[in-house]
Amino acid sequence: MDSFRSAPRSRRRVEATSRERGEAKRTRNVSDALGRARARRMVRDVIDADGEDGEWKDESIDAPRDGATMGARKRARETANEDLDEDLDASVRAWRANKGEGGEEEEDDSTTVFGAGDDEEALMEARRKRRAAIMAKHGVSKPVKPVREPVRMVEASTGARRLNASVATKTASTASETETKTKTKATKRETAPVGDMFGEDSDEDALFFNPADDAGGMAKPAGAVDMSRGLADNWDDAEGYYCARIGEVLDDRYTITAHLGKGVFSSVLRAVDKTKDEGESEVAIKVIRCNETMRKAAQLEIDILQKLSGSDPENKRHCVRFLRHFEYRDHVFIVFESLARNLREVIKKFGRNVGINIKAVQAYATQLFIALRHLQNCGVVHADIKPDNILVNENHNVLKLCDFGSAMFDGDNELTPYLVSRFYRAPEVILGLPYSHPMDLWSVGCCLYELFTGNIAFPGRSNNHMLKLMLELKGPVPKKLLRKALFKDNHYDHLGVFSVVEEDAVTKKTIRRLIRDAKPTKNLAKIFLRDEDMSDGERKKALQLADLLNQIFNIDPEKRITVNEALQHPFIVERIRTTAPN
Repeated sequence: MDSFRSAPRSRRRVEATSRERGEAKRTRNVSDALGRARARRMVRDVIDADGEDGEWKDESIDAPRDGATMGARKRARETANEDLDEDLDASVRAWRANKGEGGEEEEDDSTTVFGAGDDEEALMEARRKRRAAIMAKHGVSKPVKPVREPVRMVEASTGARRLNASVATKTASTASETETKTKTKATKRETAPVGDMFGEDSDEDALFFNPADDAGGMAKPAGAVDMSRGLADNWDDAEGYYCARIGEVLDDRYTITAHLGKGVFSSVLRAVDKTKDEGESEVAIKVIRCNETMRKAAQLEIDILQKLSGSDPENKRHCVRFLRHFEYRDHVFIVFESLARNLREVIKKFGRNVGINIKAVQAYATQLFIALRHLQNCGVVHADIKPDNILVNENHNVLKLCDFGSAMFDGDNELTPYLVSRFYRAPEVILGLPYSHPMDLWSVGCCLYELFTGNIAFPGRSNNHMLKLMLELKGPVPKKLLRKALFKDNHYDHLGVFSVVEEDAVTKKTIRRLIRDAKPTKNLAKIFLRDEDMSDGERKKALQLADLLNQIFNIDPEKRITVNEALQHPFIVERIRTTAPN
């Protein structure tokens, strides 16, 4: 009896459970249907946002689209979507009412599943009709066609619905940008923006156009981009040299016409001064490297140049004329008068390996001594005299000293073994003795030797080799000088014997060879009288030049001839007799 009574209760529990499962499935099916409907509406909204891509097309891709028409279409689509939402809400409410009336009816699982699918298709068809009516009501002429492929992709899962909506949005955006470029390409070809090299490179649009100015449908040029903005070293190379361009205007005044050369501290340009007359407009501009140390050295050079120019108002002391200086783009620019070429170029052009005429040597020697006397009177030591730093005018009859970048006021001397270019370096610099104006006189003597012979007087490979060549010409260094020499240990042993630093020919190792009896082996007179075709007057002047250089090339700077004595030497004072005697 108990088991008989319990049977109906068990059946009722099973039936209740079946009904609950049916209700749950119907709820899930309706929720899925609602989700799929929303996904379809999302895809359609994306496609409707730009009707230029999809399964339908407008009558013409280039159809005019004014602001009013586009705004009306947009409002129509928004209203249609709102009506569609209302329609969907009404359908849901109707379904819920039907659910409440027949909630107690039992339903087979398979019937519930397939019935939900039929309800979904009917719901979709009703929505299509309703949407078509709404579009016709608002006067939207574009037919709305269902896009089946995206819908099937959306039905896969919730993650797939989000992914495909994103893909559809990107596709529509790309299509819109493509047509925009197509329509504006012809316009860009006709009116290329300022600063746009080719007029069609869309990647450069952001640099030359301001989207905020696009009020009339066409972007307005915002001007060329200042490429130097934010680049402090845009005008310099990696070493701090100014990268000048031909035709560039400096300080709104000097137009660059040529690059003349580059040194350790600066580069030199030729330019035209727009404020001067044509005959006086050409100038040379020295551009100091962008470096704090170089800037301080440039200030010292400017002070020296101002003193030299102020002491020579008539410009007769054979030092290059200083005009002015200015700062531009973190560089110091020093402006000088322009001369044709330097003495090195003169030697290469007119006297390579043979030298130039003795009369020209006499004229150049006189002018160089006048320049040295002017430096001495101003208390300035040049410290880098060589043919490269001696300029000559176009007629080759006027010579001037230039490049005072290594110059100093006498008394500020610091002992260093590498002052002055090596071939023109005086022995007191190599040995570490105090130096002054006689050092510049030694350098001038090396230049005169090179002018007359076409060869370098002391072509040493090192300071030690330079000293060896000097000893071959002038003999041993006096003992009293060695006792005061700061760098004597580099060249002499503890007994004061000169040691030559050489490379062994076999082992290639550095060795020291002692020279105990350093007697002179060269004679300037024999070297200068090498040409047998010289006239008597030229031979006489050659011997006078040899005597002058012997006095200049004295190892002891205190016994070296002075500048005033050099200006009174017969080689300078006496005129040359160029005709041979009968």
